Amino acid sequence: MSMPGRIHVCDLNALVDGELAQEERAELESLLQAAPAEQGLVRDLRDLNQALAARYAHKLDEPVPAPMLERLCRLPAARSASAAGARGWALPAAAVMLAILAGAGGYLLRDPFVAGQAREPAFVANAIGAHSVYTPEVRHPVEVKAAEDHLVRWLTRRVGAPFLAPSLSEQGFSLMGGRLVPDRGLPAAQFMYEDATARRLTIYIRKEAGLHNTSFRFAEKDGLAAFYWIDAPLAYAVSGRLGREELLSLAHAVYAQLEALAGKEQDKGQPSP
Repeated sequence: MSMPGRIHVCDLNALVDGELAQEERAELESLLQAAPAEQGLVRDLRDLNQALAARYAHKLDEPVPAPMLERLCRLPAARSASAAGARGWALPAAAVMLAILAGAGGYLLRDPFVAGQAREPAFVANAIGAHSVYTPEVRHPVEVKAAEDHLVRWLTRRVGAPFLAPSLSEQGFSLMGGRLVPDRGLPAAQFMYEDATARRLTIYIRKEAGLHNTSFRFAEKDGLAAFYWIDAPLAYAVSGRLGREELLSLAHAVYAQLEALAGKEQDKGQPSP
């Protein structure tokens, strides 16, 4: 275990893999009660383990490819009988893992967790920062109010790609309006929403040409959480001081509406039959 009061990613991996003693497990689970980000990582690790086990279970019954065996045999020789026994046990286990990684097409290498967190693009920090700056505002939380017809036209023209201000009324959030936000010298759009209890949510949109498409990913900083994704040519982040599950549900609602708009735009570009 790591130092008391601190949680290390190695401890989380040991918890997920069932490698902790009962006392260590109880201590870590107690610490996790006050660490929602680490709780989320534990869920992600467990989901990933289950997905890999389901997808590549058949690999366990396949012979280990000869090139993999050759590489394993080149490992440094053990210096003691006990180490030799351990190495002998580790060979097939390591070979199976190599086979799974090969079958997965390098998925784990392309999308790893580093120091317990996913690698976050810079726009995510900008989105969370913009949320923390503008949502406390009372008199001027937005630059252009939702009632003004030119809000979406203005922001899409400045960002340089079509999008809309999603409706979240079914989820209890009303659109307040939006503003233009600087993002490393480029324009980004921020839409702000509020519910009946004055909780605020923001949707951050900017053009993104340098990163590949991603599925939903989670980020958290100073009590603010965000789900973000990239769907070229745009990057999106839905941020709020909300629980992970509620924020994920809102992000799905946003994604569904933006995806529907993208489909319509694509249809416009298709020649008539």
